[in-house]
Amino acid sequence: MSTSGLKQKLREAVKLIAFRAVYPAAYALGCLRPMDRGLTLFCEVRHGFLTDTYIPIYEELQRRGKKCEVFYIHNNAGGMSYLWRYLKLCFILPKAGVVLIDDTCNLFGAFRLRRGCRLIQTWHSCGAFKKWGYSIAGLSFGQDPEELDRYPAHTNYSLVTVSSEECIPHFNEAFGFDKSGRRCVRATGVARTDYFFDEDNRRASFDKLYKNYPEAKGRKVLLYAPTYRGDADRAQPPKMFDIEKMVKAIGDGAVLLIKQHGFVSEKTAIPASCRDRAFDVSGSMRIEELLFVSDAVITDYSSLIFEYSLFLRPMVFYAYDLDEFYDYRGFYYKYDNDFLPGRIVRTEEDLYKSCASALEGTNAAEREQLRRFRDRFMGSCDGHSAERIANYITGRSKR
Repeated sequence: MSTSGLKQKLREAVKLIAFRAVYPAAYALGCLRPMDRGLTLFCEVRHGFLTDTYIPIYEELQRRGKKCEVFYIHNNAGGMSYLWRYLKLCFILPKAGVVLIDDTCNLFGAFRLRRGCRLIQTWHSCGAFKKWGYSIAGLSFGQDPEELDRYPAHTNYSLVTVSSEECIPHFNEAFGFDKSGRRCVRATGVARTDYFFDEDNRRASFDKLYKNYPEAKGRKVLLYAPTYRGDADRAQPPKMFDIEKMVKAIGDGAVLLIKQHGFVSEKTAIPASCRDRAFDVSGSMRIEELLFVSDAVITDYSSLIFEYSLFLRPMVFYAYDLDEFYDYRGFYYKYDNDFLPGRIVRTEEDLYKSCASALEGTNAAEREQLRRFRDRFMGSCDGHSAERIANYITGRSKR
C-alpha cells in the first residue's frame, strides 16, 4: 500500500473511532451538567462568522430577551482540525435547550440528543433545485450511500425550515426521511429572506452600489451570478462568457455586475475596454444587496432564482453545459419552462440578445410566470419567517 493510501486509511480509522466512541462519550459527559432550556445555541457550520441564515433569528430572540450563544464549527477550514472542534462542541451542546445548524454536519447524528433538546435545521438555501444528500447518493458528486449511513447527519432534527410546501418532499428525500418516515420538515419560511421585505435594506443597497460604482447611477443593472463547477473544494467559474460582447449587447444604458460564487477564488478579469461598465463585485457587495439593485439576472443552476423571484424581475438562464452539469449533479425538476420562470439559452449569441431584451422589463405573461414560480417555491417567505421560527423556539407556536 502506498504512503498516501496508508494515511487515508489512518484518517478513516481516526474518524470512525471519533464518531463511534469518542464523541458519544464526550456528549454523555456533557449531559452530566444541567440543561439550560432557555439557551439557544447557534452552530455556524461552514463559516467563522454569523451568517444571514442566522442573524434575523438571533436578533429576534435577542429582542425577546432570550439567551443566545454561537459556536463556529467552521468546516471550511479544511484538514482534520474539525475533529477537535467537534470534540469541544460535544461538551457544549448538552447545556442548550435549542440548537440550530444551517448545513449538513454529521456530528449531530453521532449520538441521540438528550431529552428536552430541540435541534433545528435552518437550511441555507431556498427552494429545491440541485439535488443533494441522499438524492444524489452514489453519483459522482454525491457521497457513497454506505458513508451516509455510517455517519448520519439528519437523525435528530425537531424542525427543518423550508421556503414553501412544494419543497417538503424533496427535503424528506435529501435527508433520508423517506426511509425513516420522519415528518419534521415545515414551510415556516427561510429567515434570511426577511431582509428583502425591509425598505431600509433596499435604500442601503442602492446607496452602496452608487458609492462603490458611480457609473451605475442612471443606468440599468444586469447581474451575472452563476454557480460554480466541480467540487466545492476546487470550485471553478463557468466558461463561455464574453464580457466585452455582453457590454456591447446591453448598450450604454446598462452596467454589468459579476458576482462569483463564494467557493470560487478565481478573480474575474475585466477587459480594459469595458471597465467603465463591467465590474466584479464579488468582494464588495453581498448577493442580497445585488438582488435588490438588479433589473435583471443571468444565472444558470443557482438557487438565488428563488430569492430573486420575490422581486418579479426578469431572469435569463444560461445553460450552455446543461447536459454535462445534469449528469454530474441532477435536478429535482426538469430544466425547462414548466419549472424555470425566464428565458433558457444555450449559446452566447442567444444570451446577449436575451439579456438586452430582459433589461427592457417583463410583459404580462412573463410577470404571471414569475408570480406562479414565486408562490410555488417561496410561498412561506413573507418577511415574518424569523418571527415564526422564534415562536417555535420560545414555545409561542407549534410552527
